[in-house]
Amino acid sequence: MLAAITAMGIQATVLDSLHVDIRLGYSLGGTLPTHIGHEIRGINNFDPGLNFTVSAEATLPLKNRWGIHTGLRYETGGMDVDSRVKNYDIEVVRGDESLSGMFVGNVRIKSTQRRISLPIQATYDLSESLRLRGGLFMGWLTHRRFWGWAYNGYLREGTPVGAKVEMGSEPGERGDFDFDSSMRIMQWGLDVGADWQFHSRWGLFVELTYGFSGLFKSDFHSVQPLRPMYGTIGLAYRIK
Repeated sequence: MLAAITAMGIQATVLDSLHVDIRLGYSLGGTLPTHIGHEIRGINNFDPGLNFTVSAEATLPLKNRWGIHTGLRYETGGMDVDSRVKNYDIEVVRGDESLSGMFVGNVRIKSTQRRISLPIQATYDLSESLRLRGGLFMGWLTHRRFWGWAYNGYLREGTPVGAKVEMGSEPGERGDFDFDSSMRIMQWGLDVGADWQFHSRWGLFVELTYGFSGLFKSDFHSVQPLRPMYGTIGLAYRIK
């Protein structure tokens, strides 16, 4: 009985000090290469799309301004990018043909993702209203799409000196690709952020996420390695 009463008292103390927020944010970024290689000669157009995050998150203060932060997030991410490339290693389908090799011309890539993620972060309070956070996240994709086409150029089959295949801009002339099934379902990576509580109930937050796990499975080599990278800014409402 004494042990149960003590445990209930500790639980009540923890719950009293817990901060719980509902958050809504806008994200800017995409599924981007870790570095822009010499194959990418220029960006014709980049549309980040309407990406947002909705979450319920909680912070447990500990000692000496430190704490623990976690929650559950629903995030959407995507992009539409059109690039000029040279010697870009890719696999495409044109009509009934499957082709692979080095492409010179233009490549358009579209991607959409919906993810449920769990952040686990340490927090440090710079003041009563300003808090820094840093840690990791684990995410599960509930929806994944990655498709596009290579157009207005030519592909050298196999190597940069292979047989030349001309590609136009219309369906049947261009080289299409669809890599949905090659995307990872699980993602994980770095998650850092800051919170500013400017009112007893309302606050602002910023977040940066970088995927350590690539967008595609480890045995996939049809396009260069890509990782999810997003910056988010949003509004938080404290319910406790």
